[in-house]
Amino acid sequence: MLSIHEHATLEEASTELLEFALEPSNWLTLQPTEQAAATVPQDVRYQRRVGSLRIYTVLEVAPSLEVFLRVAFRAPGLTPVKAADHLEAFLKQRLPLTPNSEWQVEVDERRWIHFVRRYAAPRLQA
Repeated sequence: MLSIHEHATLEEASTELLEFALEPSNWLTLQPTEQAAATVPQDVRYQRRVGSLRIYTVLEVAPSLEVFLRVAFRAPGLTPVKAADHLEAFLKQRLPLTPNSEWQVEVDERRWIHFVRRYAAPRLQA
């Protein structure tokens, strides 16, 4: 069984995990029924750990060819507000948050707090 890579800081985890997740060969495709469901696959390649904080990051390609960035956090006692702070620190080096950027926030049954936003512009229509 593979174990989740552990890092000393959120910045270290961000550097390694975002580099992996943003590589197009590591993007995941969604089935039509999964599009709205917040799930964390068991594949540990998409996860990192910083102390008790677990981080999951993936780019998802929907059947409509829309591409979404999903970043999820899980830790004992983690709230959506604290998770948003982690999101800002996690993305700071590679994809800094900008004013008025919209993220969907979801909490799943396993207490993962998911942040989802469109990663690429809508596909072109002919």
